[in-house]
Amino acid sequence: MPSKIKVSLSVPEEFITGVKRLESILNFELTDEDADITIEAEKTNKTGVKIENKKAVITYTKKHLFFRELGIVLEHYKEPAFESFEDDQFKTVSVMIDASRGAVPTVSGFGKLIDYLAVMGYSMAMLYTEDIVEIKERPYFGYMRGRYTKEEMKAIDDYAFEYGIEIIPCLECYGHMEKYLMWGEADPIKDTSSVLLARSEKTFDFLDQYIGTVADCFRSKRIHIGMDEAWDMGRGRFLTKNGYVPPFEIFNEYMERLITITNKYDLVPMMWSDMYFRVCTNNNGYYNKDIVIPPEVSSKIPKEVELIFWHYGEMPECDDYMLKKHKALDRNILYCGGLWSWIGHFPEHNYAMESTRFSLEACRNNDIKEAMISIWTNDNAECDIFANLFGLSYFAELCYDKDASEEKLRSRFESSTGGDWDAFYTMSLYHNSFGGENDDYSGSNWPKRFLGKPLFWQDIMEGLYDSHLFNKSMCGHYAACATFQKEKLEKELESNGRWAKLYDFAYKVFDYMAIKTLIAENLVPAYKKGDKDSLNEIASLLLPLLKEKTVAVHEAHKSLWFDKLKLIGWANLDVRYGGMASRCDTAKYIIERYLSGEYDRLEELEEPRLHKGLSGFVHYSSIATANLKI
Repeated sequence: MPSKIKVSLSVPEEFITGVKRLESILNFELTDEDADITIEAEKTNKTGVKIENKKAVITYTKKHLFFRELGIVLEHYKEPAFESFEDDQFKTVSVMIDASRGAVPTVSGFGKLIDYLAVMGYSMAMLYTEDIVEIKERPYFGYMRGRYTKEEMKAIDDYAFEYGIEIIPCLECYGHMEKYLMWGEADPIKDTSSVLLARSEKTFDFLDQYIGTVADCFRSKRIHIGMDEAWDMGRGRFLTKNGYVPPFEIFNEYMERLITITNKYDLVPMMWSDMYFRVCTNNNGYYNKDIVIPPEVSSKIPKEVELIFWHYGEMPECDDYMLKKHKALDRNILYCGGLWSWIGHFPEHNYAMESTRFSLEACRNNDIKEAMISIWTNDNAECDIFANLFGLSYFAELCYDKDASEEKLRSRFESSTGGDWDAFYTMSLYHNSFGGENDDYSGSNWPKRFLGKPLFWQDIMEGLYDSHLFNKSMCGHYAACATFQKEKLEKELESNGRWAKLYDFAYKVFDYMAIKTLIAENLVPAYKKGDKDSLNEIASLLLPLLKEKTVAVHEAHKSLWFDKLKLIGWANLDVRYGGMASRCDTAKYIIERYLSGEYDRLEELEEPRLHKGLSGFVHYSSIATANLKI
């Protein structure tokens, strides 16, 4: 760890709490004498930094931008002269953090993430909570899901406030409510398994309780009401009670009632825009180029509502025309991209970087002023939230500098986080090797990117994704990544760096994947050829080794989780990892009995390895079934 930078500071008192929090993040200490750099701050109409002769002047337009510029000063403090000013295209640089897929950040864990967001220049963070909110009238809402109390939500808001960062509650007020609707308490407000019951006073009583609870916890007067992907509205109990009603009619009635509640609490609602577009297509599509929003649809969008266009990169060409369609609706428009954090143990940085560049360019071309990136998780949230710092930094830098070079992006990331650019980037290689001669991940082939999660969780004997490995061996790739990550871990331990646990986790995931894919690439071929020597090696050597690696990943992941997330939610991953370890024992048992002649055939290995398609939302086999319930 390099010696701390000595800083003499002359800034408004309201900045001091945030500055002191960042001493460990940015490796500096405040002093009144022998300073390496003296920093002054001035509020003006342009945000930037000027350094000359060991003195820095930070100019800022809003409070949160001071902390970004502080990071830039400390990145360049050794230079005798340095000057930079920020691009002011985006008035809001924001992130949405998913707390509804099993991994709920503790107040302190969330606060640590806010520290890094402050250095990067984020002005807003949305906390996505489907049922992760304690409502006193609803004991089953968020039950055993790690829900936040009002005190915890207020503490998060207070923490971010010191940086000038606005926290916005991000709710679901129609669909995506399956975690609550599974309980008997919710029966009176249930239409289908995931959608609330329209035309029901009890539903709107519930929504009043829900919105009123969060409104009391956050300073912001903005609220995200969700309203996306309510695919089956009106098809359950609503249909029984009311007969068939066109979905758009149901949706509009529902929105009118919902807006009376947000108005009651003096809130400005924003929502995902997709349902207004889907009703105007024959295939329920969102990104169709030929979508036309007729006046009778656009006129039904409440005037109070801000619309969020969400797109995560599957169709690069659509951002420009979709933003034009949104602008024509005459509402405030926000853009939301994705860090591809929902597809396994690590984000897919390549795709996130690629989509971030073309999406932000489209925002600039269409004069969109508010840009957001989302950290969605998946079924049980394997991805460590701090692995997303790489993508968070990349997104923020391109918001403030559309022409940022890789050198600048690398330097900003490393100075802002203390992380190693290459170590964080390599985590993305969990998904694939990328860049090979025959690799084509463009257009309709983009799902081929995401091999990592299905290979990680697939059953060793059933091997639903083995066929992908027969065409493209991955064991050498994962072994090389494990070696690289281990080297980074050793350097991090030597320097007493802050990311040792994350690098250790990455090393152990790659180490596990190398053995897992080695077995998968050879097990069925050896069986088909009658190669008993290879089968004996798999049973006696590789399967016990895989079990050892499984236990190692399990323990490393648990250590990371318990550092920053609520303990409720971890149970499913205990079951998954434990199941994978147990299957190593069973596979060894079965193969050994086949080799001894006790079994004359192995049913799982007799089955042909059919080619199973991949997608960004992969479904898993056996142990790794999505949304495992225990």
